[in-house]
Amino acid sequence: MSTTIIVKLGDRSYPIHVGAGVWEAVTEYLAGRSPAKITLVTDERVGSLYGEAMRTILREADLDHLYVTFPQGEKSKSFHQLERLCREMALAGVDREGLVLALGGGVVGDLAGMAASTYMRGIRLIQLPTTLLAMVDSSVGGKTGINIPEGKNLVGTFYQPEGVFADSRVLDTLDERDWYSGLAEVLKIALTMDEDLFAYLEGLADLGPDRGLDVARVVSTACMRKADVVRQDEREAGLRRVLNFGHSLGHAVEAALGYGKVRHGEAVVMGMQAALRLSVDICDLSQEHYDRATSVLRRIPVPALGSVSGELEAFLRRDKKSASGSIQVVLLSSIGHYEFVSLKDPVKLVEALRKSEEGE
Repeated sequence: MSTTIIVKLGDRSYPIHVGAGVWEAVTEYLAGRSPAKITLVTDERVGSLYGEAMRTILREADLDHLYVTFPQGEKSKSFHQLERLCREMALAGVDREGLVLALGGGVVGDLAGMAASTYMRGIRLIQLPTTLLAMVDSSVGGKTGINIPEGKNLVGTFYQPEGVFADSRVLDTLDERDWYSGLAEVLKIALTMDEDLFAYLEGLADLGPDRGLDVARVVSTACMRKADVVRQDEREAGLRRVLNFGHSLGHAVEAALGYGKVRHGEAVVMGMQAALRLSVDICDLSQEHYDRATSVLRRIPVPALGSVSGELEAFLRRDKKSASGSIQVVLLSSIGHYEFVSLKDPVKLVEALRKSEEGE
């Protein structure tokens, strides 16, 4: 059984298919609209698990394709790998009728999406997310990007796919850290926009993989919430900033510790903890809601941050969500209700994280 959610963007609207077995629907979707050449992009780990299965699906449908893999991890979101991917497509004769299939997690989706958005000034793109994080967040909404030493995702584009196929079967091979990393993005949606989803997660005794969580419900709900936000604000001029809850500090943590040393979701958990602490001081978040929110967040294991406070401040000042010297952050007035706040001093976020870690 599968669910289909439509991201409504006029003539650029597209479906998100969620459920066990939806990959088999890719070739049916392409029937009658097949591109001149498909570029199947993945990383080495995902390729070892699902690359051949997807290639078999394409071969059986007699779809000509180029297969490109790159090393797993955030370090591959680079100009070097972007250039390599585009050059391989050029050498293979991929033209403006081509299509990129992004098979993998957030790194694959961001890099392949960036290539699709810039190669030949834009070719078709379909997302095939293989992680919980990619299913509920990065494959939906059209953000692409690569990292530079000065910060995460500082170079990127808005470029919508023409479809997303989230096959829940692949989550069976997800390791525990990646599972929790994706769950962090689900909690972001729940804390800012969906009290019912938060109550559901709060009521579970264990949030770990294979602990009874209704994956179809969680992924579909998160995608519906994000699709609605993207419909109203595709290019982050206003409302879409709510999806950045915990991300300003989270991205700074990733950059300060070194890309790949901490999972994206783990860093976002730290960012959300700081935002909650700051919400008490600035937005009158009640102690009850603070305690409930932090109680669920603490069920997601995160590594030790270490002594990087000074570096965090420097990366925060370069955050792409900053404006006029201030950092734009999302805080909560209550669970399910958010506020946008402009912080002139990024140290406040760093201090809030410290207070949160020390239980203040």
